[in-house]
This record gives sequence, C-alpha cells and structure tokens, in this order.
Amino acid sequence: MVTDQTAESLAQRALDVSIVTQEQLRGVWNAFGTQEVDYEQFKQLLVRQGLLTNFQLERLEQGYRTGFVYGDYKVLYLVGAGTFARVYRAAHRTTNELFALKVLRKSKSDIPTEADLFRREGELGMKLKHPNIVAIHEVYSKGKIHYIVMDFVEGHNLRDFFRVRGKFEPLEAARIVEGMVAGLSYAYQRGITHRDLKMSNVIVSSDGVAKLVDFGLAGLGGDEASDGANPRTIDYAGLERATNVRKDDMRSDIFFAGCIFYQLMSGQAPMSENRDRTKRLDKSRFLTIKPISEIDPNLPLALVRVVNKAMELVPERRYQTPGEMLADLKLASKRVRDNKDLPAEAVDVGPQEGHDANGQPRKLMIVESDTKMQNVFRELFKKQGYRVLVTSDPERLFQRFYEDSNMADIVLMSTGHIGASAVAAFNQFGEESSTKNTPVVLLLGDKQNGLKKQAKPDEQRVVLQMPVKSKELRQAILKLLPADEA
Repeated sequence: MVTDQTAESLAQRALDVSIVTQEQLRGVWNAFGTQEVDYEQFKQLLVRQGLLTNFQLERLEQGYRTGFVYGDYKVLYLVGAGTFARVYRAAHRTTNELFALKVLRKSKSDIPTEADLFRREGELGMKLKHPNIVAIHEVYSKGKIHYIVMDFVEGHNLRDFFRVRGKFEPLEAARIVEGMVAGLSYAYQRGITHRDLKMSNVIVSSDGVAKLVDFGLAGLGGDEASDGANPRTIDYAGLERATNVRKDDMRSDIFFAGCIFYQLMSGQAPMSENRDRTKRLDKSRFLTIKPISEIDPNLPLALVRVVNKAMELVPERRYQTPGEMLADLKLASKRVRDNKDLPAEAVDVGPQEGHDANGQPRKLMIVESDTKMQNVFRELFKKQGYRVLVTSDPERLFQRFYEDSNMADIVLMSTGHIGASAVAAFNQFGEESSTKNTPVVLLLGDKQNGLKKQAKPDEQRVVLQMPVKSKELRQAILKLLPADEA
C-alpha cells in the first residue's frame, strides 16, 4: 500500500502507468482551480469523469506499476480469473472500443511450454468467426507478456448464470445449447475441436445468445494419459480412456455438450465435481450417471432423447457430428414449442403376460388425460409385464408414430375426459400408413353411447365400453397382439 496519499502523487502514478494523459489531468486541476486538492475529492472526480475506474484506483493505491496497459489496450476491470489466465475488460487507447483481454498469469508465463500453448491456442481461435464463438482479434506473445484480445460480450458465463438461476426451462436450455452446438459445428467443419467445453466457457450475452470461448486445446500439449496431462482437459482424458478413443475425437465435445444440456434442464450436474485427478480419470464417473428422466420425469421426451444420445458412453451410439446433434435439437425444440411432444415418463415392467415370445416387454401406450386413471392403468399393466407409456393428447401420439412407427406395440385409448377427439384418433389410426398396423383398443365411458356410433372398428381395432372388468380389458389387448408374441 502506498503511504504518500496525495492528489499530486496519485496523478503522477496514473501518468507513470499511462492510464491518463497530461491533458486529462489539466482538465481536472482546472475544475478545482488549484492542485492543492483534497485526496478523496480528487479520487472521486477522476472516477466520476471516467478517467479512472475503481479497479485501476485500487491497484494504484496498492502500489502496482504494471498490468494497467497491454499494447494498445488499457485495462478497466477484472472480469474473471482462472488457474491459467485472467480476463479483463479493456478499452482501445485510441478508439475507446471495448474488448476482453485474456492475460496469461505470470507463474505460467515463466514456463515456455505454457506460454507456447497459450499463444497457439489464441492463433487457432483467430480462425473462427461465427456468431456463437467469441471472436479473437489479436494474439501477443513476447518475453513474459502474453495476451489475447477478444470481443467483449456483455453478459455472464453460463456457470455463474446457472448459480443464480438454477434449473432452466427446457426450451430456454435448448436455445442455449443450440447456440453452443452451432458454434461447435462451425469449428468442426474447419477441423477444430474445443477440448474444454464446460459451463464457464459458455458466455450468454445480454440478449440471450450463447457464445463459446477458449477453443484450441485439441492437439496442443502433451499426452493426456501421462502424468503431465493438461488439467484443463482432464475430464476429456477420463472419458476417452473409458471409451478408448483418441484425444481429438469430436464426439467428446458432443458428450460434454450433452452434460451441459443435462444440467440446465435437470438442475443437477450429471457427474459430481472433484479436484482429485485420479477420481476424475476413473471410468466409474461415466458409468454411474443417472438418466435425466429419473431426476425429472416431466421433461419433454424429445429433448430428453437429445440429451441421452449426446451422452451415450459408447461413441458409435452418440451423435457423430455436432451438425447431427444440432438438427435433432432444432426438430425436438420445434415439437415442444408446437406442443406435440410426449412426456418422458416410462414405467418399469413385471415378468408376466406383457412379454413377447422372446421374453421382451411389449410396449403399451395409454391415451388418458385423467391422472388418477393413468395411475390405475399403469398399475394394472405393469404388473402383467408391459412397458407402459402414457400421454394425455392423441395429437402428440400421432407425432410420435410419424417419427417412429414402432414406438408402441398396442394402444389403449380412453375417451373418459378426452371424448370425441379420442374416437377421431381411433378412426384415424386405421387410415394412416404409419399407424394402420398398430392394434388399438378404444375404451368408452359408461355414458358415452353416442361416441360408440362414431367409432369404426376392424380386425386391428376394437371398442369396449365401461364398466369393464380388468380381465376383459387385458384379454381384449391379448387378442389383438400377434399370437406368437403375446
């Protein structure tokens, strides 16, 4: 801490580190009419006129002589600090345009390999110009001074945003991840992977656009399986050890994009954070991830499927490119926005009549809007070995069949609270090419005789009316299933 705290001494220190000019100081002295000015009043005027920031002022008072200016850029504030570098908001000394300045820590600058890695990372990132990637404009690396000049994005990194917000709404999470994956896809097309994809490396701008930072670690540095593994890519090394793929495999970025999506939608990280290197490299971290639908069974199925595929441990089952993931994510988001998606809920099955000849559970889709009746049907059929899926909307059901005609082996439609729309869907099932081979049981309410006249049953579609015994309902379903599979 500097002890000679006077207005003149502060002015001289600010001049010495080149963050103010003589002309600017003359304007301040003229405002007071003298240089015999109270120290606190002088400080306040410098800050009020925008000549110094509080950050600069604190460093001057603490006696710092460096770190105020890097090339053409004047440091204004500290934005963030990590193990390897600090990031500042800075202004161009001529144009006053704002930039983000990433400066390698002094402890790393003294290590030639770290400084070289920092420089090459910046140069690689300069090749990427995309709306979802923070642009790099300049890389400086000489002696012990190493910095990268980037766009300054008004906003917050996703990690800090999540700490404040917690769980995101599914479509908001999807929009953020869509931007991330668009940036990954652009980079992939230019032969560049990220290698350090995590929430702190995603900036969400004030207008909601996700932008990636810190590209370029792929292929830079030593063998990650050795004791000299880069700590920034240790999670990647653990994943790739577990899956036996090379360290620049793009599908690793896809896995960690899925992890971010998982955390935003569920409110929980898929893997616990751990500083222990050995534990982070342990394959069990990746084998014990809970399915996201177990954490929140009410998440939209279409988005859950994107998460699940992105996070497949077997690389060949994962999305093979960011472009594939992006296309699926856009389609899934549209389905959710259009309210055509099924809930992610599925029910465990038992070992009885609901199994086919190969011992596999048959998939029974229940269309019922009343929650209590949904539970009644679930309990009835899961005890018989069926895998039970539930939706309350016939239109959603058709959307799923259009996507996958094998999504269910048989459908039970209850008109109880849905009424005529269930009958219309029952009839449509016999007409659509994607559904006409799927058997359907239409269950009418005891006071819905009029609807029975509207129904069009055939060999694949039967109509029952309440009251009906559970055994009769089960028998009707068994009769419609192929004999060799029932």
